[in-house]
Amino acid sequence: MMKTRGNRLALTAALWLLLSPLALLADRPADFQARLEVWRNGKVVGETTFEFDSSDDRWTMHSQTKARYAKFVPVSESSRGEGDWLEDRPRPIRYEREVRAVLSRRWAADFDWAEGVVHSVHPDGESTLDLSPGVVDETALGLIIRAGLGRGEEEWFLDLLDEDEIDHVHFRVSAVKSVQTPLGCMEVAVVEKVRGAESKRYTRTYYAVDHDFVPVMIEHGKLEEDHNEGRVIALSVEGKAVQAGADCPP
Repeated sequence: MMKTRGNRLALTAALWLLLSPLALLADRPADFQARLEVWRNGKVVGETTFEFDSSDDRWTMHSQTKARYAKFVPVSESSRGEGDWLEDRPRPIRYEREVRAVLSRRWAADFDWAEGVVHSVHPDGESTLDLSPGVVDETALGLIIRAGLGRGEEEWFLDLLDEDEIDHVHFRVSAVKSVQTPLGCMEVAVVEKVRGAESKRYTRTYYAVDHDFVPVMIEHGKLEEDHNEGRVIALSVEGKAVQAGADCPP
């Protein structure tokens, strides 16, 4: 993901995660629209919307968050990623993200695959980096994990653009379980970012098994500090609304 400092829930981020660069996606993930409530330390502070569309040979992922993390300090965050498909694998072409609070910060990336470089704009300046096959941004990352889950994969490694560098990142399934959501009980695959043993940070995304592995919960934070969550409150997959189901058994 493009670098996010602090513990605010970057829901593009979250969120939105990984496979070996040489593998190919068997199927393209389904389109979806989702609304998630944003929680911080047990209180609702805002709302996020996600929309993924893969019409024709292009794909786009857009997110919008409006929240109030501190009293009288509204925060808005928007991101948009777009790309194409290379042998059914998502390939990023353009990424933009902006966070507005007391000050505004902006990120952008243009992937020039013909020239083999990516130009990145971030709060600390601008960078031009060499591209190798399989490098992704945070939007393509989520598509790769969704497709991998559909094939039964449980662990992913990827090269991810992070502002002025390309990071080697590692994600894995930590659990498959039932969780209670505002739309009822859902079976989810919990995918966690693997960090060093000394790290107190955590990022977990809950992908709905019965809804084409759309993300329905996100957790992000730092142990003994702020805990952030996104919880789905409305969802449609391929244009069909997901109706609320029964609660999980007690």
